[in-house]
Amino acid sequence: MKTIAIDKYGTAKEFYAAEMPQPVPQADEVLVKVHAFSINPMDIAGRMGALGAPFTDLWSFPLVLGWDFAGTVAQVGDQVTDFAVGEAVFGSVASAHAANNGTYGEYVAAGTKELAHIPAGLSFDQAAALPIAGMTAYYGMKHNLNLQAGQKILIQGGAGGVGLFAVQIAKAFGAHVATTASENHREMLEQLGADEVIDYHQTSPAEVLHDYDAVFDTVGDIETGLKVLKADGQLATIAGQPTPEQQHDQQKKVAFQFTNGSSADLTALAGLVTSGKIKLTLDVHDFTVENVIAAHETIEAHHTTGKIVIHVTD
Repeated sequence: MKTIAIDKYGTAKEFYAAEMPQPVPQADEVLVKVHAFSINPMDIAGRMGALGAPFTDLWSFPLVLGWDFAGTVAQVGDQVTDFAVGEAVFGSVASAHAANNGTYGEYVAAGTKELAHIPAGLSFDQAAALPIAGMTAYYGMKHNLNLQAGQKILIQGGAGGVGLFAVQIAKAFGAHVATTASENHREMLEQLGADEVIDYHQTSPAEVLHDYDAVFDTVGDIETGLKVLKADGQLATIAGQPTPEQQHDQQKKVAFQFTNGSSADLTALAGLVTSGKIKLTLDVHDFTVENVIAAHETIEAHHTTGKIVIHVTD
């Protein structure tokens, strides 16, 4: 099968077109013909050699990166009953995937725990943008923070890939949403439902926000987030590790989020898109080495808004 791979860790220029053996699905897996995949910051970390176990446990070179995908089922394992050949699906492969089983290729073998059917009204490109960034935000709002209608939440880094999802999901849950972003992202975030947009270059959220029920931190500024919380509020971070002192701050709960999504969560997330409660911001490109290189370089330069999607086939 055609893939875009690397032979060693390094810059985005390491990517090249490579023929690799097609993955063979296990009894509890499906083989998916990839129609689209999206690129995440963890892809950049993987390419640079900055990821450790469990991600690298099965890796060797040449290595195909990527986790998010959308496509059609080409084969099902003997133990799989919820999916059938020809169905449109989306999801993410396991953290520790084999070297030829990243999503930057024509086929991928995936377990069914984080796999869902693509609903009517959602394209392959849209579905491919959802799993990691969207699931991280959804899991944070739904399961980790248990966000309720009427509560107040600060989302730190609202214009990033995860932040854009988090702002909209929090609004869909009926919360009052404040977020931090650069001034040039204010209008976009207000259009997506943010009640307050704080230019963190000019103002610290701790100066203007008080007694918040929850904080979702995507930038690693745990200290500021804690100052915004009420006494029994809770903070979830995906970008930093709380210190022992922060973890014992009065009655406040602070923890690093380990996302453990499910097919049901993916289905609910897709439903928020098809119902119009989440608007996707996509930058879609064809499946070429040059476009993957450019995508990695754009994400590294922090110039992205929304999700970069690579379209493999119609």
